Amino acid sequence: MKILVFSDSHGHYERMVRAVRTHLAVGKVDRIFFLGDGIRDIMRLSDELPTIPINYVYGNCDDAFTTPEERENKVWEEKVTAGGVTFLLMHGHKYGVKYSTDDAAFRALEVGADVVLYGHTHHADDSLIECGERTVRVINPGAVCSYAPSYALLNVTAGEVVCGFGEA
Repeated sequence: MKILVFSDSHGHYERMVRAVRTHLAVGKVDRIFFLGDGIRDIMRLSDELPTIPINYVYGNCDDAFTTPEERENKVWEEKVTAGGVTFLLMHGHKYGVKYSTDDAAFRALEVGADVVLYGHTHHADDSLIECGERTVRVINPGAVCSYAPSYALLNVTAGEVVCGFGEA
């Protein structure tokens, strides 16, 4: 299963489209995860690619670009199982990820997730966090809007996740 993970597009929709089309040209994209701060961009991508399942969460900058109805129903985090792995999608600002990913990792344990996918910092990362007797993997795809735009590519097979990063 191939999953593309984007975050922090901040209006750079075309970079996400280019990355998705590049992957579609050489194979299949099974899912897309979006981790906030560019909710309009991911909605537009969803309209353009209706056959690819997309899960998304809101980020701290998305309020300005949402209607009152959307704000009322916004999802800050979501647990998604794909390929035998349970992911916790979040933007991360509510868990202080700019300073430490420990709280995000402990939140994953609370909800029964194996991997935390977060954004907000604009820096790509793939780390392991020791949480008592368990280890939680935390992955940040970086930022689509960055001067070095990036995204994560997850290949999930038999409950194992291989993570790589691409330039958006």
